[in-house]
Amino acid sequence: MKIDSPKIHGSLIIISTIIFFPVAILLILIRFAAHARVNHLRVKDYKIVGHAFLTFYGLIVAILLGVTASEPDFGAGDFTLMAIVFGIILGAPAFIFYLLANNRKNKMQNLYGRYYQLTTSEGVHTVSALAQLTGESESNVKQDISYMIATDRLPGARLNPATGQIAMDGRRSSGSPDAEAAAATERPAGRPPVAVTCFGCGASSQIVPGVQAECEFCGNALSVSGR
Repeated sequence: MKIDSPKIHGSLIIISTIIFFPVAILLILIRFAAHARVNHLRVKDYKIVGHAFLTFYGLIVAILLGVTASEPDFGAGDFTLMAIVFGIILGAPAFIFYLLANNRKNKMQNLYGRYYQLTTSEGVHTVSALAQLTGESESNVKQDISYMIATDRLPGARLNPATGQIAMDGRRSSGSPDAEAAAATERPAGRPPVAVTCFGCGASSQIVPGVQAECEFCGNALSVSGR
């Protein structure tokens, strides 16, 4: 199953920030609009905005250093004042977007854990039932379950987008509460995901023991022993 990838790569936004900041803002707006209904990409969207603001601040500091070196009338005090002013103007939104990214990341990790528990341990195998139990829209649930399947966060599962049925271990559930409860008692409960810290970027991800997965932030391979 194909995983949705960013419509506009983050490196292009960072390069645009260095060349001409308004272009970067336009690309960010386009990326946000393109990802409006792609839950697992929103964390990256918020982080790339924070990166863009800090990159622009670094560019301004470099310009101020150049002005300080070339203009005798522009002293160290002027440089410090301007650096602080721009630090507040650009640092504040960067901090806000990093905070939004962290909150979104925690929300999605908790939501993925809830999906996993409901489908593997509680025998809930319909998108409509998951939507009712989690408070998410059915379209969001379909998208989230598809992403979990594609990234091995929900091993052995298959989703029928047309009917909203989720088949576990190749077996289709009838969708009725009694049938789903019976199916839950027929098979052992799956292993719950555990938090793993990426050795590349330091981000935390929920990984099912014994299942190979990727860091959702930098793409490094992650795994946990199934013992």
